Amino acid sequence: MSASSNFVKQVEQVIQNKNQKPEWLEAFLQRTYFGSCSLHPIRRNEKNRYCINCDSSACQYCMTSTTHRHHKILKIYRHVYKDVVSLGAMEKYIDCAEIQPYKCNKRLVIALNPLPHGGPTLNAETSCEICKRRLAEPDLYRYCSISCKVIAFERKSSDLAPPFLSIQSLNKAEKRKKPLKIEQPQHKRKGKPQRAPFF
Repeated sequence: MSASSNFVKQVEQVIQNKNQKPEWLEAFLQRTYFGSCSLHPIRRNEKNRYCINCDSSACQYCMTSTTHRHHKILKIYRHVYKDVVSLGAMEKYIDCAEIQPYKCNKRLVIALNPLPHGGPTLNAETSCEICKRRLAEPDLYRYCSISCKVIAFERKSSDLAPPFLSIQSLNKAEKRKKPLKIEQPQHKRKGKPQRAPFF
């Protein structure tokens, strides 16, 4: 087998893997978080971490052990009493394009499952394609949560549809960025300050 044909097979395998849902994702979405850790009965022991390699939820003390030292870890946050994950952290593992981000403690997060606020809307153009929940920016996003995008991916009609794991195009990344604020120049005092004359 020549080196070029071997390389072509590797590229084809990478493309096929990009068109598949990650194995750990289904378990990640179904897991419950923020329960107390039975291994560490001390303060602040809620299970708010997910280890992709071990496919398990754990507390911050579990993650400091040597078993998780070089593993891929996701931290789960709470937003409107629902589980969310940092957009920046999740983008390393799946394509998060077209998922509505939310602001949580000065951090952009995306919901694991649909959030309770922004209930169903009658206008299909301004709502999530799967659960019909209202989207804040329907011209930029199509889904309200990761689980809605997973359902849409499973329903896709052909392999020509955009893959679930893909590198974001520059245009989508630019659309999501907020426009830069142009700082107005500050007006300086006119001339030099002058003292009142001494009489």
